[in-house]
Amino acid sequence: RGGRGGRGGRGGRGSGRGAGRGSGRGANKGAGNKFDRRVQDGTRRGGRPKNAAFGGMGGSDRLKKGRKSKAQRVQMRKLQAEEEKDVAVELLVVPKEGFMIEELMSELATTQANIIKILFMKGIAVQMGQMLDRDAVVAVAEDMAVEWIDEDEKGVTHEAKKTTKFNTEEDEEFLESRPPVVTIMGHVDHGKTSLLDYIRKSKVAAGEAGGITQGIGAYQITTPVGEDEEETTITFLDTPGHEAFSAMRARGARVTDIAIIIVAADDGLRPQTEEAVAHAQAAEVPIIVAINKIDKPAADIEFVRGEMAKVGLTCEEWGGETPMIPISAKTGEGIDDLLETIALQSEISELSSNPNKLALGSVIEAQLDKQRGSISTLLVQAGTLKVGDPVSVGEVYGKIRAMESATGEKIEVAGPSMPVSVLGLNGVPVAGDEFTVCESEQKARERAEKATEEARSSRLGAVSGNVASLTNISGMTEESLQTINLILKTDVSGSTEAIKAALLQLPQDRVQLRFLMSSVGEVSESDVDLAAASDGIILAFNTPASDRVEDVAKRAGVEIRSYNVIYGLIDEIRDAMEGKLSEVKDEVPVGKAEVKAVFGGGSAKVAGSLVLEGSIKKGTFMRVVRKRKEVFNGKVGSLRRFKDPVKKVDSGEECGIGADPEWPDFMEGDIIECFDLVERKQTLESASEMLKEQVKEYRSKDEERAAKAAAELEKYQKKRGAETPPAAKK
Repeated sequence: RGGRGGRGGRGGRGSGRGAGRGSGRGANKGAGNKFDRRVQDGTRRGGRPKNAAFGGMGGSDRLKKGRKSKAQRVQMRKLQAEEEKDVAVELLVVPKEGFMIEELMSELATTQANIIKILFMKGIAVQMGQMLDRDAVVAVAEDMAVEWIDEDEKGVTHEAKKTTKFNTEEDEEFLESRPPVVTIMGHVDHGKTSLLDYIRKSKVAAGEAGGITQGIGAYQITTPVGEDEEETTITFLDTPGHEAFSAMRARGARVTDIAIIIVAADDGLRPQTEEAVAHAQAAEVPIIVAINKIDKPAADIEFVRGEMAKVGLTCEEWGGETPMIPISAKTGEGIDDLLETIALQSEISELSSNPNKLALGSVIEAQLDKQRGSISTLLVQAGTLKVGDPVSVGEVYGKIRAMESATGEKIEVAGPSMPVSVLGLNGVPVAGDEFTVCESEQKARERAEKATEEARSSRLGAVSGNVASLTNISGMTEESLQTINLILKTDVSGSTEAIKAALLQLPQDRVQLRFLMSSVGEVSESDVDLAAASDGIILAFNTPASDRVEDVAKRAGVEIRSYNVIYGLIDEIRDAMEGKLSEVKDEVPVGKAEVKAVFGGGSAKVAGSLVLEGSIKKGTFMRVVRKRKEVFNGKVGSLRRFKDPVKKVDSGEECGIGADPEWPDFMEGDIIECFDLVERKQTLESASEMLKEQVKEYRSKDEERAAKAAAELEKYQKKRGAETPPAAKK
């Protein structure tokens, strides 16, 4: 056998065991060849056999080949940790009770050690696994520069966040580009409707490639865009004032891809404009600002750009990222630039969806037609919707019997980003809910039944014993100050002020009215949500509530009361306030008698009496008054005329009166007063007067006690000459 190979030089080890070669050759082998020649041909010369299936490498060689260097392993761990790293939320919703430290870790994408360190530096000592209260959570969030909001205060901005991803990893290989879904938002009278009308007239009526209809709340146009006049399809959703948009906003089901904030050049930033910007930012969608009405003499484009910068939108001309397009919905100036910007933003966003799967999407609006039944407007967001597909949406399901496009044309299929009107559902779905096409109608029914059962359980848990309405609110009686929460919706602002002034004139010493909101307009779902959360009543004066809102209110246990006469509204609110007052019992005098003699022994004594007024009846309430002080209160237990039991003795006659319970302390000269107790409902005025009397009586007694204590103190000091007064008597 050859000797052991020498140690390789700088390039690597020797050639291996039994090589019988010099160290130099071993060095050359180690430096120049990854494997020895003897293992490459799989022979036995001087070594153990190698497995040809693994390229002739032995187990240790394979291990060495697969092993990474330490630096490589560290780098790989860093990359893997970076990929698996949680992403901190942009807006932390803080519940009243706070967070467990592990939950806060996940929300803020940090470590327990970091949270403990932050709180320690602020003087708050916590341990791992501890429950953090609200203040501690807020302190950590602010230190990490994370915006936060109390759970009770989260509003439309929080609800506007997108929560559903319609493209999954399985869809990656089948994604195809789709048209953008664009929502136009802005303040009232800034030109949202005018802009859509101009697009309809100039871009759609001129050709038959696409169309706009105002019948189903969503529009789709196909128009040439840019210098190449490439045909581009765009889907428009109605303005935020639309019921569907409001419903989607309330549920966080954001369906828009691009938001157009329209601002009047002669009016600038308004409250609803700021709200629209907040919605779009919360939905994390690209924003395009359309500065409308540039044809007016008072238009000031630069002023509008400056005001938009105040809400975080800086125009491209000023070095920002927000396109701001001056337009005139009246003359059409700038409309082509706006559409081209929409198409460009859509291309940049790379909007795509998988059309080759069961359809998913959202309900834009829904209504119940007396002749056609349930009509729902759906926006397909993934897959392809077909006539005959079994659909499940919330508590509603059914098979699509007919489908119409935005132009009212009957169609058989609808792809992504296409709004359609469908027939066939067994009920009216809630706008904003997401629909799903199921494999069979049976599965669609099961999904709907499960949703119905969950909603029912939730309602029973939340609404049971907690439904507020004018008819049952009377049962909530307490001695303390009561409160009725009101949400007032009227037709005009003058009615709002008149009704509030009239209601606030009602006495509110026992029952207080609290207006959670008073505004002009129709009753909306947000009003119902507010009423449900606060056990409130919705008062609608000369303003309607849609069937959908009525249905939502019914499911939430909220009553909507409609009025057209202000006096009827005030009378019903008065009745509701008085219904919360406890009933009082009034004494009705029946008769009076004087005790002339006392008969019997033990505890069963009888008062021989002469009836002075009225009559004495068996079973009536009685009190015994002695020297103007009440000494007994009970009932007339027995009543005899001579020796015969009777039920009634009139004035001027003598009788024997026994007490119930038995009372042995009758004395000659006692006055027996008989009376009945009659329950009476309080009025707001009587309750207020009674409260004033109680307060007056309490103050009188308090003053009497104080005067008595002062007199005793003065008497004690005079008698003892003491400098230190005794402890006050209770």
